[in-house]
Amino acid sequence: MPSLTPKTTVLGFSNAYHLLRRTTYNITKAKILDFAAKTPQQALTELFTFGNPVPPSPLNNIGETIVPTAANPTITDSQSTVNTVKYDLYWWLHSALKDPSAQHKIVYFLHILFVTDDGASFWTNFDYSELLRFHANGSLKDLAVRVTQNARMLMFLNNNLNQSTSPNQNYAREFLELFTILKGPQIATGNYTNYTETDVQQAARVLTGFTLTSSIHLDKTARLTSLDPATNIPTGEVKISKHDTGTKTFSSAFGGQTIAGGTTETAIKAELQNFVNMIFDKDETAKAYCRRIYRYFVGRLITADIESSIIVPMAASLKADNYNILPTLTTLLKSKHFYDEEDGIAGDQTIGNIIRNPVELYLHMFSLLNLQLPAYTANPSAIHSLMGVVANYSFNMGMPVFSPQSVNGYAAYSSSPNYDKNWITTSSLRIRYNNTIDFFINGLTYNGFSFKLNNAVFVKDSGYFTNPGNADTLVTEFLQMMFVEVPDGTRYDEFKTIFLNNLSPINWLNEWNNYTSTGNATNVKIPIDRLVKAIIKSPEFQII
Repeated sequence: MPSLTPKTTVLGFSNAYHLLRRTTYNITKAKILDFAAKTPQQALTELFTFGNPVPPSPLNNIGETIVPTAANPTITDSQSTVNTVKYDLYWWLHSALKDPSAQHKIVYFLHILFVTDDGASFWTNFDYSELLRFHANGSLKDLAVRVTQNARMLMFLNNNLNQSTSPNQNYAREFLELFTILKGPQIATGNYTNYTETDVQQAARVLTGFTLTSSIHLDKTARLTSLDPATNIPTGEVKISKHDTGTKTFSSAFGGQTIAGGTTETAIKAELQNFVNMIFDKDETAKAYCRRIYRYFVGRLITADIESSIIVPMAASLKADNYNILPTLTTLLKSKHFYDEEDGIAGDQTIGNIIRNPVELYLHMFSLLNLQLPAYTANPSAIHSLMGVVANYSFNMGMPVFSPQSVNGYAAYSSSPNYDKNWITTSSLRIRYNNTIDFFINGLTYNGFSFKLNNAVFVKDSGYFTNPGNADTLVTEFLQMMFVEVPDGTRYDEFKTIFLNNLSPINWLNEWNNYTSTGNATNVKIPIDRLVKAIIKSPEFQII
């Protein structure tokens, strides 16, 4: 029977690797071995200790700052960088790759809860991702209030056009249907159990007057004149003259609750807070979030037992903690259920049951194989080009990063019942196999820096391989480092055969010894590269 009973013993290699795959984009064998000696609580304490990205904001191709922030309002951008570039995205991907904590994985989870596209400008895109990062160890309820006033969100769902004389229900509808309480079964015309069409209409009235001035809030520097006092991140504004000041009366789904209309900026913001409180006071809102937490971090399948024994108690805790996400995540990620230790078949239900998303595919590959990168501040142009490869092919694999295909988000996170299985299509699978590892075996050179995997040196110098001259040991340790579990039988033999390719184990030993004594990697590079290609292009590497 699933439960949230905590696992208190040390993780061991397999469980440590499982935890890292689910919580971070930066995985190394050294980190797996370090976490293997920790308890889940010790490991999570480390994973949930968040730092700031380095550098703290995007740079242009020659290393100048381009996004004015409250902390650093003066930029050095001599290139007058235009807002069509993707430097903010490339900076974010690089920060995610370098982050040893769970912060960036949680940020992306918050993004799929409150999706927007990236159609405004790179500085407002930066403000949006920084708002998510601010709330990575905070409250979903507070985020719901602040994202409503975020410039990128105001434009994405047209709430900047929502005013008392011409109400626009777009954001109000999605706030209920997709961002918070979600639809329940439709039990009558316009009645979705958890809310009704009346509630959409009343919500739209609450949200009137939250808007922006394009010349201020979408301007690179002027936006700093409108800062949220708690986050110091630019925010929209309240136009009192465009707010519906009347009393809003909600349906029986919310107990017929009324919210008095505000006539001052302070009162209108309090009205928004009261509206959010009303929604977040409902148990179904907490359950909806916990189901999404579960599918993102544990697995797509929520059985009746999981609903009653995992989701319901998680939701009660989340609500009691004012929707602060980390306590609930800690309870889930240190539970025996997360490590599938509640029945006699270890690892058959929660371990290795999620398809790697495209960003994880690249960033896990980079970190596990120790792809060498220049310092971002030393060669931002090269980093931008590398992360452009990640972003472009992720887009082609169905994951346009921070720019989902629709307000419903990404199919892999929103489309029941397949969820993450939607990452695998005939076209995306071809890209996974043909546009990943070969690039970095052959090498990509940008702005004078070669992004190339030197796998022979990695095997020799990383300290991760105990006896590289032994073909079985080398293959086993590579598979252990890259896969959820080491395959056995004929499947293991397939990888060994690919590696040796008619070379005998003795001949391999001789070639390895020759390499270590002469430094000439020619004859060992080919078989090791062949093995690494087979691993990355295998079905086993597509799961986490």
